Amino acid sequence: MDDSEIEEGHVFRHHDDVETATPEEIEAYDLDDDGKISLVEMGRAKLGIVDARMEEIAEHEGVTGKLAETAHKVLDALDNDDPT
Repeated sequence: MDDSEIEEGHVFRHHDDVETATPEEIEAYDLDDDGKISLVEMGRAKLGIVDARMEEIAEHEGVTGKLAETAHKVLDALDNDDPT
């Protein structure tokens, strides 16, 4: 299925379940302003949420904090468009 087969205003929530996106979801997740939330856009949103959680955990000391810090750096690099 390519983007031309996805109806405008729909969002993928779980596997093939498609529901109508709210205006707030479209505003938050629609990165290319086409009025649709693609699988890539939804994936990037989820990646950003996981990245933020790893950043929180990284503030803790010990092995868990160090592992979370490393995961945060990797996810942050994947999530950001900025090449620096």
